Amino acid sequence: MSRCRGALVVVAGLIVVVLVAVAATGQVQQADVEVFFSRVDNPQAEIIRVLDGASETLHIALYYFTDAELAAAVVRAQQRGVQTYVYLDKSQVKQKYSQSRYLAAQDVPVRISSNSAIMHNKFAIIDSATVLTGSYNWTKSAYERNDENMLVIRRKDIAARYKQRFAGLWMREFDLAATRALRED
Repeated sequence: MSRCRGALVVVAGLIVVVLVAVAATGQVQQADVEVFFSRVDNPQAEIIRVLDGASETLHIALYYFTDAELAAAVVRAQQRGVQTYVYLDKSQVKQKYSQSRYLAAQDVPVRISSNSAIMHNKFAIIDSATVLTGSYNWTKSAYERNDENMLVIRRKDIAARYKQRFAGLWMREFDLAATRALRED
């Protein structure tokens, strides 16, 4: 039994040495994809962490955006010089708790979808390198009550595809009158 115990100590010691060596050489990489479930993993905190880490650009396309804490993180990014763009479903012009008017009042560029159907996207592209997507609406209900999911994808090729779609929405599929109405409320 003492030989087994000794062998386990040696193996455990080698694992620690390998982990320390890998960490010291910087070869430990963060996962390309992480999964967060509402009411279990706190996607809201992860969104805030990622937005607070943005240094260049934010491109956000959402169906519903009513979470004031997430809106504050978007505004913080804008205020520190991150180029920020928010594209929302037409329901967000009149929705009582929508953060669209707050964002527009803080000079965050916001555009409203002209899609005759629901603009049901829920994604954000951070620094052209990270994508947040999934069923998770940026709402208090998603955070507190709903069963929703969010993926954090750290791949530039996937971010480029999302950014291409965002550009199409931003440039061609927006309602100028509804977008202007945000600043008039």
